[in-house]
Amino acid sequence: MEKFAGLILSGVLLFCTGCTSVHPTVREHVPRGTDIAVVMFRDCTIAGQEDCGGSGLSAGSVFAQVLSEDSVVRAVPLSRPVPAAVPLDDGAAAAYGREKGFKYVVNGEVEDYYRVAPLTFRSERAGVSVRLIDTSNGQVMAFFSDRGTAPNLSTPEAILGKFAKRFRGSVTE
Repeated sequence: MEKFAGLILSGVLLFCTGCTSVHPTVREHVPRGTDIAVVMFRDCTIAGQEDCGGSGLSAGSVFAQVLSEDSVVRAVPLSRPVPAAVPLDDGAAAAYGREKGFKYVVNGEVEDYYRVAPLTFRSERAGVSVRLIDTSNGQVMAFFSDRGTAPNLSTPEAILGKFAKRFRGSVTE
């Protein structure tokens, strides 16, 4: 009986571990009202996954929109200075943001992006890796990475919106 109870407790703990939310790692908060550049993210690079094309533009746009909600900060979307599937290192992103006159820049990559047809009983998926960078010195001020799924009647953008709200809540004062 004790083994059975232990097995159930282990299962519950394992299940709850999957329920925990991922919190951004934050070194420094961005003051309210600050202008932040959001460079459109790199597209996901999963071989054979058709939805990867344009996923970086979609994710970057969602993050820029959510960061600007409630007038916490003003996020300004910037076009990507390199092709959508090519990595943009954080040093180059910092220089690009500084060149455009911003103190902070958000740089990121889409790790997963899968949109399903309605009523196919598969899950929508999205995953990102995002960094907030101080353009004056290239230091990463905050880091966030997460992957998620949602029911078929949702969208990858809805998943990304939840990630962006979590990121905004953690990096702003």
